[in-house]
Amino acid sequence: MLTKIHHIGIVVRSLDEAFGFYRDTLGLPLHKMATVPDQGVKAALLPVGDSEIELLEPIVADTGVARFLEKRGGGLHHLCFETTDIAAELQAAKDKGLRLIDQQPRPGLAGIIAFLHPQSCCSVLVEYAQPVDHGEHSSLLAEARDRRFTAKRLDHVVIAVHDLESAVTTYQKNFGLAREEAREVPSLGIRNTFLPIGDAKIEFVTPLGTDSPIAQFLATRGEGMYLLALEVDYLPGATATLAERGIKANTVPAPDGGTLAFISPKHTHGVLLQLVSRR
Repeated sequence: MLTKIHHIGIVVRSLDEAFGFYRDTLGLPLHKMATVPDQGVKAALLPVGDSEIELLEPIVADTGVARFLEKRGGGLHHLCFETTDIAAELQAAKDKGLRLIDQQPRPGLAGIIAFLHPQSCCSVLVEYAQPVDHGEHSSLLAEARDRRFTAKRLDHVVIAVHDLESAVTTYQKNFGLAREEAREVPSLGIRNTFLPIGDAKIEFVTPLGTDSPIAQFLATRGEGMYLLALEVDYLPGATATLAERGIKANTVPAPDGGTLAFISPKHTHGVLLQLVSRR
């Protein structure tokens, strides 16, 4: 059974440099860090609510992560679902005819892991993880709350697609996720829907026209993960703290009447980051 988004993988050129933003500015604590020889990376996991952000620095040339960095620069790399039985989940994927990267589960930083091929998941590299350590997040996050600005939760991840209904059907079939009603958001130039899992959501978006940022992303990058959204306690305070550190967050009205803040990828090691407050 898939229970939640375990983590979002982000490729960076340097872990030390990325810590300056994700740990020191966003206030995320370091859960674990290790070299993963079979992937040719140094990796670190930083909790954000019930999920984590995984930072990946390639240390070996001509590996998947190194090629990603060379071709696309740093940025969103993979989506990881937590499962209570990875062997059963992988077998179910095989039975559905999904293309796999790992035929058998193997050890990884997040526990016992396996990857599905992006061709089966709307151009998104999907990982399954069955953790072997539990109960560490609460103490780490309690320590982090003493910092001035801490992202409190992974709110959602956005996947840009050409055909909204086809993509949603694929994820419902692959992962057994429910969906919310699709809607149009003219102010953002998108049609979207959400698929909840755990305390977060996957948002699928498709452009309404040819001039929106989503349309431009699809035209230049193709389908895939577009944006990561984190919840903060108080959005004006978060943006003020960022401004003090030389990071400008662009604020826009939210469809629900609130406010969204966007941080440019130049500050976040290649990730378009959205901050939201749900209060």
